[in-house]
Amino acid sequence: MNSEQFIKKIESFKKELPYTRGEYVKKTWGHDLHSLCSYQGKLKPAVAHWLVKMFSEEGDVVLDPLGGVGTIALEACLQGRKGISNDISILASTVAKAKISFPKIDDVMKELARLEEKNRNSILTEEDYLSAEFGLNASVKDYFHEDTLREILLFRKNLCLENNPSAERCYVAANLLHILHGNRPYALSRTSHALTPFAPKGEYIYKNVVGKITERLYKCAKFEFPENYVKGESYWGSYENLNCEKANIIITSPPFVGMRFDRPNWMRLWLCGWNKEDFLETSKASLDRMQMSNWDVYYTFFQKCYSLLKEDAFMILHLGGSKKYDMVSELAVRTKDYFKIVDIVYEDVSNTEKHGVKDKGTTDKHIFVFMKKIRREHPKVCVNLQTDVR
Repeated sequence: MNSEQFIKKIESFKKELPYTRGEYVKKTWGHDLHSLCSYQGKLKPAVAHWLVKMFSEEGDVVLDPLGGVGTIALEACLQGRKGISNDISILASTVAKAKISFPKIDDVMKELARLEEKNRNSILTEEDYLSAEFGLNASVKDYFHEDTLREILLFRKNLCLENNPSAERCYVAANLLHILHGNRPYALSRTSHALTPFAPKGEYIYKNVVGKITERLYKCAKFEFPENYVKGESYWGSYENLNCEKANIIITSPPFVGMRFDRPNWMRLWLCGWNKEDFLETSKASLDRMQMSNWDVYYTFFQKCYSLLKEDAFMILHLGGSKKYDMVSELAVRTKDYFKIVDIVYEDVSNTEKHGVKDKGTTDKHIFVFMKKIRREHPKVCVNLQTDVR
């Protein structure tokens, strides 16, 4: 795609905002894999769909270095592109790998059987049980029948998601993470909320964890895929350490100001192995927290994005805007050595539905920043600044 074509597509996108029309406005729109695991802070699949559809071509490599649970990468894969997702969150990257690797259901069931066998041969320690004393809305142990909790603790002990797990293990984990809490019959917890684990209500009822996972896996086995589906790649780690093939386009959504991904997703992070110390210290390395004290972290971000793009390629940022913070101006200053801003598109979302979540931050508009990679012989080298993180 050349610059002239890119500009014409921006004009069309600006005029129509296609994801706000027809079936695309429905909360449930999108491939079933988008709902593999609930996650607070996920980009709407319809937005990802249209950005991929309009600004990339079949066969392209589409990269999201702040990929979350892989929404953009999955949409790329579904449309015949190779989607690559990266995220520093072990929770998000696990779900993303499950989505875009597309393992065979028979292999997933074998992995579940291996984990079940490992659980049977494992003994829970005092430390394992003490981990369930942690919680933000309530302690983990308050959400589950004691026998259900024991089975969950065994999975937490044996999933070992930090050791480069297979796509099959990630798929098992993603399904378990989804059913961990909620207000539907599939949920393992007492009555709570599917996105954020509000303090639980109701009776303590035993639910067999393997049985519930198996039910959901059989449901997932019915998912259908287009013939041109391309398997993608998912990486876990900081964008600074990302090493992948160069992309035709980067489409990404940096954290909205005021959003902390660890808090509403705390119980799922706990299942991935996080403890109290991680919420206090490990979370400080995430961009949502670093940008709160110093926007200069974006110098290294744009430098890295520059290095991961082919020549004359494009980059699209999906940002959250508010009256309190001018994120566009802050990022524009820090991207000028690497990208030229071609256009900016605004969408008013001040009246967006909340889906049962009270605090949606200060965001009142969505902003799309369209940029082109600058040609330069020697990109400016940035030093990663030490920031005073709150």
